[in-house]
Amino acid sequence: MDATLESNNPKLQNVKYVNILPEGKQANYKQLERVDYMPDPSTAPYFDGAQSYLNIQVRNTSTFDDGNSAGSTAAPPVCFPANMGVNAIFNRVLVRAKDNGQVIEDIESYNLLNSLKNAYTKDSDIFKTMGRITGVAGRTPCLMNQTVDNLAVNYFLPNGEVASNAITGGGTAASAQFCVPVETGIFSAFKNHQVVPNLDVPLHLQFFLEKDNVALQVMNSNLYKTETVNGVSVVNNYAKSPLVNHAAVKAGTEITLDLTECDTSLSVDGEAWDLQKLAFRVGMPLTDGTDTRIITAIEQGTGAGGNQVKITLDAVFSAGDGAVNVKLPAITRSYILDKIELKLLLTIPDAGTMRQIRSQMARGISFTSSQLYKVSTASQLVNSVLDIPEALTKVMTLLAVPVQQDSLEALDFANSYVFCRPDSLLDGNTNNTNYQWQVQNTLIPNLAVDTRGATNTQSDNAIFFNQQVMALRHFLDVKALADNPLCRKTEDVDIELPFFYPISLSPVGMSFNLINSAPQLRIQNTGAGANITAKLYHIFAIHTRILKSTDMGANVEF
Repeated sequence: MDATLESNNPKLQNVKYVNILPEGKQANYKQLERVDYMPDPSTAPYFDGAQSYLNIQVRNTSTFDDGNSAGSTAAPPVCFPANMGVNAIFNRVLVRAKDNGQVIEDIESYNLLNSLKNAYTKDSDIFKTMGRITGVAGRTPCLMNQTVDNLAVNYFLPNGEVASNAITGGGTAASAQFCVPVETGIFSAFKNHQVVPNLDVPLHLQFFLEKDNVALQVMNSNLYKTETVNGVSVVNNYAKSPLVNHAAVKAGTEITLDLTECDTSLSVDGEAWDLQKLAFRVGMPLTDGTDTRIITAIEQGTGAGGNQVKITLDAVFSAGDGAVNVKLPAITRSYILDKIELKLLLTIPDAGTMRQIRSQMARGISFTSSQLYKVSTASQLVNSVLDIPEALTKVMTLLAVPVQQDSLEALDFANSYVFCRPDSLLDGNTNNTNYQWQVQNTLIPNLAVDTRGATNTQSDNAIFFNQQVMALRHFLDVKALADNPLCRKTEDVDIELPFFYPISLSPVGMSFNLINSAPQLRIQNTGAGANITAKLYHIFAIHTRILKSTDMGANVEF
């Protein structure tokens, strides 16, 4: 793709891809570091941001807590959150003008905003392919979207080989390569599409890398078991984290998983269960909570009924034989970027078109962008009012994501930053919310919207979903409001995608002046006590910016 491509557009001299390498070091980037690019205007004067992309090579360097074992030889089963993909490694992206340092765009919580885009704008049939390109394998990081047998997410730990009811391999970490667009407005990520004028405004791009524990999540087992529903025996296809207890029976060095965990004789939609669906691998450590041992063999079709999983260890647990709970020990998560290159699709215009572009740059080009504000609220606060800053003069829409503060550093599905859910969908929580916006002393909507996590209660969820679509249409084309049916098939859940409070402030293509409008978000919680969690609201203000080239350098207006 680096070769010159023939162009049939008479206004373009040629079209080709060029590689831009990072400033400073070329590789070995880790969490909380920064990657900088400064494309040279002489070699990349104009390019198509929508068709440019980052080519990233990522190595999983996570390790197990081996405890008192002989030491694991297999890599931990981790992946990027299915709703973020490799963009999970970017916490913030800053685009500056190289000449005068003018901030053109500053997308904070870049990975969170990108996860909203992935959740609401993707068709289900593209995830299998997208996972291999961008790492995006689902609308949420629910356990079923991140199973170890899913080719869209097991890029760091490919499947092993199953023969004679035993599995071999599948424990060696692989380096994964991804290609992802730069999700900023100047790179045409939000509906608008224009050339990036690097000749008129030389750019300096900065990518700030995310923490390991946020960027990486564990892959899960894809299990089958028999359950009785309304007196009928059915097969339940479900996902389970290898980091939680699995019921089993111990006999010496052999651990046999209970049928309540998995029945290896079952099939779902004609697909028989096999060991590639199990997140345990030979060489991984296994713990009973006291001792840690190394797995030397895994077999299926064992046990009294010939339908159980048997795990053989290198040494016995110190506890006696009998019932035992086993799981993988804790994982210390980490990643390294072995390569991160910016590939730009140059669109070099003819002389006449270039003069038109430069003349337009003096007047300015517009693009859609996002500005982030953060507002916190205390726990157990029944009623709260959030004052929205008026720093931006004109805004099209506001999205307020109520991230639970206690779960900002949580692991896997529990991390509320990676996947924000209503309080009522947290384990053991019953708190639902009513919300209403106030702008220029006018309440929007005229009645508070009652949101409910469950489907079997009276609610205003239909109004809520419509408000989401209206707010998102300013910069995204909404295609989905629900997740993979396998994710929530045993739970009564209505709000399945990342949760946020929306408001559209203007018709599409227009903006609303926030100055002196005193915008507020009013929240009423129906729960009490600890059910009302402390929130850190991530408020994205979607707006239009105008970039101009002046004698003093770049200038940005809102």
